[in-house]
Amino acid sequence: MYLPRSIYTLPMCLLLCACGGKQKPAQGPMPRPTVSTFEVKPATYVVTENFPATLTAHSIVEIRSDVTGFLETIRAQDGSVVSKGQVLYEVDRSRSMASYDQAKASVAQAEADLAQKQRDLERYSNLLKQDAIAKQTVEQASTLVETAKANLAAAKAAQTRSGTDINHAVIRAPVSGKIGIALVRVGDLVSAGQTTINTLVNENPIYADIDLPQNRYAEFRKGNLQRYYIMQDNGEVYPEEGKVLLINNIIDPQTGTIRVRLTFPNKQEALKSGMSAVVQVKYNTADTALAIPSKAIVELLGEVKAYVVDEHNVVQQRPITRGPIIDSMLVIRSGIRAGDRIVVEGIQKVKQGDTVNIK
Repeated sequence: MYLPRSIYTLPMCLLLCACGGKQKPAQGPMPRPTVSTFEVKPATYVVTENFPATLTAHSIVEIRSDVTGFLETIRAQDGSVVSKGQVLYEVDRSRSMASYDQAKASVAQAEADLAQKQRDLERYSNLLKQDAIAKQTVEQASTLVETAKANLAAAKAAQTRSGTDINHAVIRAPVSGKIGIALVRVGDLVSAGQTTINTLVNENPIYADIDLPQNRYAEFRKGNLQRYYIMQDNGEVYPEEGKVLLINNIIDPQTGTIRVRLTFPNKQEALKSGMSAVVQVKYNTADTALAIPSKAIVELLGEVKAYVVDEHNVVQQRPITRGPIIDSMLVIRSGIRAGDRIVVEGIQKVKQGDTVNIK
């Protein structure tokens, strides 16, 4: 049976129209991310840095006796403040006196022996002039005189030493300071140069030792820009300001640090030797210092970077060298310039080469 061509073409047109109705419109370009930026401007900043420190007394002296004997008298109470040269202890002098008396007797004996030898030499010399004695006898007598002189000198030295021991039985303070708790009591035997009787400490001024990274050595060596304070355990700042006493002459190869010794007045003894403390270092940067908000920092694979927006609003990822933190700002030692625009908000939306809108 023959059918007209139009019957076959109509369904095909309807099918094509139906298929064409399902096509999606073409997509436009992705919208630019919107970010907030911070413009870098040179300024002066007050930097505060904290360093762990150990406090050390100005002087710590162990009190020992120069002579052996029994401790006889305690003249300074434990915990008292003493002056240099003040009598602290006395050791029994009976042994020293006996040694002195013996040395004195030895001197007298040596003097008598020398006098006898000198008389013998004089007599033999007169006999030699008369050819009544051999020259060898005179020479021997002369040698005996010289020996007697040496014996007398040795005896006098022993007497002096014994007299010194008597004086050293009185133990005096070698420096001014505060005496601690005695380690011996009256009646205890003390050995010369060995027994520690007490410890004398002078803590005014007191030292604070900090370890400084070697790359900061040149900066601190100038010593005229920094101000030094101690943070106490209660969180308060110690009222006295410190100053640099010395910088060590060697860098520790294990830690890459160099030790700096600071000195602080300590009249009220608020600081004690052996304490752990925190030294707070404050200084002003140059008026050309550059800083950016800390939140603008990006750390990738161990590198520290920031996103900089150029004049075409294109993002550039730039490596930087960090300096000290000041509140919410971070001083940058290198990597940025004055006038740079740094991304501070929307960092997670951007990457190298993106074009952005500035909020």
